[in-house]
Order: sequence, then C-alpha cells, then structure tokens
Amino acid sequence: MQVEAKMYDHIVIKGLSVLRRENGREEDYFISNDIDAFGHISYIPRYVADPNNFIDPSVEKHIHDDAHKLIFRAYVSFKTGYKVYLKDKYGKDMFDYPPDYSWRHVGVFETQMKKPPQFTKWGGVESLQEWMAKHTFGVWKMVDLDNWLVGNPLVIPKFQ
Repeated sequence: MQVEAKMYDHIVIKGLSVLRRENGREEDYFISNDIDAFGHISYIPRYVADPNNFIDPSVEKHIHDDAHKLIFRAYVSFKTGYKVYLKDKYGKDMFDYPPDYSWRHVGVFETQMKKPPQFTKWGGVESLQEWMAKHTFGVWKMVDLDNWLVGNPLVIPKFQ
C-alpha cells in the first residue's frame, strides 16, 4: 500500500527528554523561545540559578547532561489506507470515523538526539546551530496522531 507523507514543520527542543516522566512541570523551567523562528526552544531548569548546585561535581555533571539534551520533533502529514482505532481501558472505541473519512492524518514524531562520541562539553567557539548539527537521530516514536493526545506536551502545563 502506497503512503504519501510530507514533513511540514519541525522544532528542536533543548533541555528536555522524550520520556515525559523525566521532565518537570512547566514552572520548573525558564523557557526561551526567542529564536522560535529558527525552530528552536530551550527549557532551562530553574535550579541552575542556584550557585550551590555547582559545588558538587556529580550534581554539576547532572545539570550539564540535563541542559544539553536535544529532541527533534517533526510534524508530518500523511495519507494511508489504514485506519487507526483507539480503545479505552474498557475496550470501547474512543471515536468513530466519519463517512467522509479522507484517509489523511497528521502525526507528531520525536527522537532524542544522540551526542557525537567525542562530545564532552559545549564550548563557546561554535554557534548553537553548529553544536546541534553534530548530533544524530535516535529512535523515532509517534507521540501524537490527529491531535488525539492534544499535542502530547513534554512538560506538565501550567493551568490558570
């Protein structure tokens, strides 16, 4: 069966893990999307503002590792002859396909980027884009389909 697919947008997210349980709440981070036009958002843990966190070398390494995680998130539209059925914990269908179903979907895919083998520290001699370009893709996972998971946020959103 032929599948038509097109990646129509992407974003690189710095400072978070694709495993949602490893990330904090939205208020646990300084969020910098000043360079959103480049497709990049940084999540900086608020605990980096405390100088005492840099006294212990093991904590400092943990801070460094957390701050330098990269996620590549791709938004893909595709058309396929397959239907996806979601059931709740009782086995009941969560939705019905409409009679005019178009076979078109929008998927959100993510991968945790892998650092190059020689990577030890991000230095000031290269731009952020050059540093990010040295990473390679990890395992890809579909994290949302047709907005059924409401974008599947990486952090627990702040509710007003």
